Amino acid sequence: MLASTTGFLTDEEMDRIIAEHSSELSEGKLGKGQENDAVRRSQIFFFSTEEKNHWLYQRIWKAALQVNEQFMCVDIAGIEGNIQLARYDAADQGFYNWHTDFGHLVPHRKISISVQLSAPEDYEGGDLEFFFDGEPVKGERARGALIAFPSFTLHRVAPVTRGTRWSLVAWIAGNRWR
Repeated sequence: MLASTTGFLTDEEMDRIIAEHSSELSEGKLGKGQENDAVRRSQIFFFSTEEKNHWLYQRIWKAALQVNEQFMCVDIAGIEGNIQLARYDAADQGFYNWHTDFGHLVPHRKISISVQLSAPEDYEGGDLEFFFDGEPVKGERARGALIAFPSFTLHRVAPVTRGTRWSLVAWIAGNRWR
């Protein structure tokens, strides 16, 4: 199940997020902090929970509550960890292979949220894809779109072949699944 909406962030908000943090990116890592460029090639930045970022945390939490009430109906308690800014660039065919956001390392994750920060014409490839019924299904590419899905859903970011794809990612946690 996917839930998506467009216009979650304004162009000005997205431009500011990218401009303020693009110089603070580091290599994207996997669950236990290891790097494996056969699985993931991206650069990331984690937003702290300091006052200047409260607006973003509050906006994502509000969206998570709405998505949960309308579609998922699971026990959620808050945003897990820090919101992530991610950059996937054609220069290194940035991608993140098939994975879930749920597992033995993060058994409390319930809902994953991705916000598209790049306009679709700014990059080729780089689709956020979900694996349903034996086939990949592409997520919304509109700039400012929010896509929410259960954290146990198999998904990937396909390799970027031209340009750069930017996104925000947040994980919504709750009591362990029962």
